Amino acid sequence: MNRSSCRVLLLSLLFALIAALPSYAASKDPGIGTMTKAERAYLLSELKSSEKAMLQTIKGLTPAQWTYKPSPDSWSIAQCAEHLILAEDLIFGEAQKTLNTPAVARLDIATPTGDRQVVAQLEDRSKKAKAPAILQPAGKFPTPQSAAEEFEIRRGKTISYVKSTKDALRAHVGDGPSQSTRDVYQFLLEMAAHTVRHTAQMREVKSTPGYPRS
Repeated sequence: MNRSSCRVLLLSLLFALIAALPSYAASKDPGIGTMTKAERAYLLSELKSSEKAMLQTIKGLTPAQWTYKPSPDSWSIAQCAEHLILAEDLIFGEAQKTLNTPAVARLDIATPTGDRQVVAQLEDRSKKAKAPAILQPAGKFPTPQSAAEEFEIRRGKTISYVKSTKDALRAHVGDGPSQSTRDVYQFLLEMAAHTVRHTAQMREVKSTPGYPRS
């Protein structure tokens, strides 16, 4: 091998090593990819506020209000609530699976502004989406109270995890609940935003002319 070829080979190896450094650093340094104090506080705020709003929206509904559907093709409040309960375990489970993928450098959107954009995009109900079969409601919760209890259990698990975890949530990425590339931290932000989205749908049901007054 002549000097020129050797130089080209060495440069190629050097560039390959540099390209691999962000992933290596993210996986070896426990401080890389972990939430900042501000990020943890924001995520907890979103999880708690969305839970509170959802529970308040379904509290005290009568059986007629709980099961009322504005049209044959629309969901009742009961169906919206069941969908949210099913989504809690699914999203949390996918987040945990994604933590087992190779670590990478922070996404460009992993910033305070980017995080808020992720939340706003999922909360935007002008863009409709069909729930996958696994998240389709099947009448599992006959009363608002039964749904509230199940939702609180699932959301409580997520909140407890976020309060104490040291996992590198910002160093592992995949297809988030919105089917866009997100880090695990944003998976959980989208969980909260998903709750806000369907709580708004419940309120829309309440505002329709035929909604039972009692």
